[in-house]
Amino acid sequence: MKIIFVFGLALTFVSADIVGGITELSGDDLKEAEVTLNKSLSKLASGDGPNYKLGKIIKATRQIVAGTKYVYDVELIEGSKTKVCNVVIVSQPWLENGIEVTFNCPDGQVVKRHSV
Repeated sequence: MKIIFVFGLALTFVSADIVGGITELSGDDLKEAEVTLNKSLSKLASGDGPNYKLGKIIKATRQIVAGTKYVYDVELIEGSKTKVCNVVIVSQPWLENGIEVTFNCPDGQVVKRHSV
């Protein structure tokens, strides 16, 4: 019985995307997170903004909650200016306007919602 418990516990720690667990992203997971961020940036830019383009991702994490929460440290380009921001995307695609994007930049915080 102890062996089964220890094995199950080990699988829990090794498993990626544990519900509530935070996973630092790399490889294909990081590419997927980049696609998610670029889709949100494009969707917001085609509406009432903000109008940012992705410079580069410094760090990204994913957390499985009631949906998926991505947290990015990124360089964003706005016109000719580049700034380092923390961006949080909470995706709950089953809700109307179920994507919430929060930009925490040196010049302030902006929170926007959009559909999938």
